[in-house]
Amino acid sequence: MLVRFGSKNYRLHTFSVNRSLATLFIFTVIFLFVLMHGAMTLPMPEPGRSFHYEYETLKGYFMQSEDGTDSSKFDFIKQNFGLIDRDYETDGQNEEELGQWRRFERYARHLNKKSRKGEKIKVLFLGRHGQGWHNVAEEKYGTEAWDCYWSMLDGAEGITWSDANLTETGQNQAKEVYELWKLLLPKGIPPPETYYVSPLTRTIETADLSFKGLGLPKDKPYRPVVKELLREAIGVHTCDRRSTASHILKSFPHIHLEPHFSEPDPFWTPDYREPQSARKYRLSQFLDDIFENDDGVFLSLTSHSGAIGSVLEAVRHRTFALQTGGVIPVLLRARRVEGGRAKPPEEPSEGPPACNEPPVGLPN
Repeated sequence: MLVRFGSKNYRLHTFSVNRSLATLFIFTVIFLFVLMHGAMTLPMPEPGRSFHYEYETLKGYFMQSEDGTDSSKFDFIKQNFGLIDRDYETDGQNEEELGQWRRFERYARHLNKKSRKGEKIKVLFLGRHGQGWHNVAEEKYGTEAWDCYWSMLDGAEGITWSDANLTETGQNQAKEVYELWKLLLPKGIPPPETYYVSPLTRTIETADLSFKGLGLPKDKPYRPVVKELLREAIGVHTCDRRSTASHILKSFPHIHLEPHFSEPDPFWTPDYREPQSARKYRLSQFLDDIFENDDGVFLSLTSHSGAIGSVLEAVRHRTFALQTGGVIPVLLRARRVEGGRAKPPEEPSEGPPACNEPPVGLPN
């Protein structure tokens, strides 16, 4: 149909186009507002579970769980991973010939087998990565300057700390853990049935140096599984921004990425750092996942100081600081509870405001 300028049909057509453009403009503004607002809050996975677990640390089995153990002086390598020399209800005659670790394994599996419906027992070996270049940089510049300025860079002065690698010191710390496992495996320490690893480079390197090449049983090989939720506090610090999935697989072709592991980092943002309450919620979700889906009793988790701190908080364990390369075993009882896990309210970004330049009076 021919539409003439000035005609009624032309005016209706013009009104319709203008209304469409106005609607498109409004939706664009709303979309941009939502996008900008979303960049200020940490995206959090919503698994849609109708249940969660409540956790309890069973004390009296590892020295690290006891209130009288000083974490600043404790050496897990010299203390048999902290396993307490004690009797168990599953002990029989001539138990000393079995060794402490075999007796403990039998007891832990016994506890799990006799657990009530909805309850599970697991032993988690929580390992912190060895020293990374970001640890060196924070010590070099000081924590205050690191948090407000240097941590937001990819590196400086010949040091790269974005998704940091291990230093030589960090590699040696992981190798010390390897030697401890090598010493204790013939003495009966149960090898982990699953190896969970954070997706950050320093944790994968640590796990490899700690477990790769050990004389493990054929039915319990070292096959690290990368879990997104097991990572350090997310955001702002470039050392906690993971590499792409393709880069991780190219660098570590032997690892297994969990299902639906995205190519880019889906959570890291440059201007919002995950608060402690959100980190605890995330690590609690991780625990819910492995307690629900992993039938193993002895599991290895290679992660970070903040993440391990949140795990210990979630399982009602006492605060226990780990040095780089440290490992803490925990005996846990979990009870399945109907209803999803309560999500904490959104909180402001954790940490100080960004500095435009290195703080005056501090190392630079």
